Amino acid sequence: MKVVFVNLHGDTNMVAAYLHSLIEKAGYNITTIHFRRLLLEITPVSEEELQVLKREIDKINPDVVMMSVNSISFWTAVKVSKILKDRKIVWGGVQPLIAPEMCLKYVDIIVRGEGDGAAIDVLRAIENGKRMNKIKNVWVKKKNNIVKNDFRPLVEDLNLLPIPDFSDKNKLYIIGNRVYNKNPLPHLKYGYNICFSRGCPFSCRYCINHFYNKTFKHKYLRRRSVDSVIGELLHAKKIFPKMTNVAFWDDVFMTDLNWLREFADKYKKHINLPFFAYGNPKFVKEESMILLKKAGIDFFDMGVQSGSERIRKVFGRFDSNDDIIRADRILYKLNVVHGYDIIFSEFETSKDIEEGINFFLKLKKPFKVQRNRLVYYPGFEITNMALKEGRIKKEQIASMDKNLRGQVMNRGEAQKFPMMNYFYFIGNKLIPNFVVKYMLKNKWHQKHPVIMTEVGEMINKIENTKYSIKNMLKMIYLGEYSYAYNRIFRKEHYLGL
Repeated sequence: MKVVFVNLHGDTNMVAAYLHSLIEKAGYNITTIHFRRLLLEITPVSEEELQVLKREIDKINPDVVMMSVNSISFWTAVKVSKILKDRKIVWGGVQPLIAPEMCLKYVDIIVRGEGDGAAIDVLRAIENGKRMNKIKNVWVKKKNNIVKNDFRPLVEDLNLLPIPDFSDKNKLYIIGNRVYNKNPLPHLKYGYNICFSRGCPFSCRYCINHFYNKTFKHKYLRRRSVDSVIGELLHAKKIFPKMTNVAFWDDVFMTDLNWLREFADKYKKHINLPFFAYGNPKFVKEESMILLKKAGIDFFDMGVQSGSERIRKVFGRFDSNDDIIRADRILYKLNVVHGYDIIFSEFETSKDIEEGINFFLKLKKPFKVQRNRLVYYPGFEITNMALKEGRIKKEQIASMDKNLRGQVMNRGEAQKFPMMNYFYFIGNKLIPNFVVKYMLKNKWHQKHPVIMTEVGEMINKIENTKYSIKNMLKMIYLGEYSYAYNRIFRKEHYLGL
């Protein structure tokens, strides 16, 4: 039986790579179509792109089309499903978990929760012409009725799951109106993405993990063994012999000190590549960061979300200002390059933001700040709070707002909320704190909002240009001359490829 998996989340997406491997291992003929570059998701999908996708799927003529859908990609998934209305379509992912009835308006079969066993059971049922009324984790629409099956037990041993398949075998890449049998972008050969755990020990109200923890009784957090992680990375180095770095996308990297001790030794011995990881102030200890430094960490991203303790409590976070300052001092002492994630929301007042700015000025420079806008996902606790308090309208909820494309702050929102521009300057060692304090005291965000936005955007552009030049020189050094040429001299070709 032939299966097509349409990936809506970029060619580096780990879910797509894992499901391809899982379904292939189960004996099915699967083709993964990476539909659009992740960069292009800031714009709505065009009719031309949809027709290119339909043409390629019609060539394959699969028995089943599967998609992983989240709240941001929801309307793209709806459009894809409409052009494939005569085919058997199955949705999985976050959106079917948090808004199942909404999904079943557009497809007849959804997988809720973990899809490892359920996806294969659905394919077996379709292959053998059997009903799905008793397949756990699966909801099925039958005319005006919905069969709602219970959740199955969570996967206990993540070590038994197959390694994600990031190769070009049985893959198509649709970028603009062009179709490629091999990935035209070279980044996968040099940077490897991995996630060795599922879940998070925390239940922040704005995050999917609070939904997981509530739904699965705080049993969702699981982790693979160190040997399993090292095994996957050794496999990756064989496939991509020029691999230069690794990105760990686990929500909190160092929750277990014994695991970390074993990891640091084995990673340094067998992999020995610089890597990126996420963390939380509560878990930043001197020993843990020494271990990560020894293993080769080259950037550590720490979620703090706000410099205001009041706002962090609204978000359901329990890290204090003292926790963040203690973690910051450790990172500075050990010379770990790091950054902080912050989230702006309708819960914040000007006083909260000012408090946050003054708090960040207490941290040791240099550090980066990733500015995000709070996205309100359906069914999340923070969303229900915002609706109840009248801070947002229902139309602003992700998957109801058709124009929502992501959570990273953009120029338009910086102009609407000019106080956010101070975070362009905070952390930059070339801008003394007294300058930021002077601007804040004299309310530049009110008197000169356009100037602040433009200067902030200029700083951001300089940082991005520095990164692009560094990356370009790296690509040239590694022999990616065609890619470098298109990036420099044919930018429109590169963006729309």
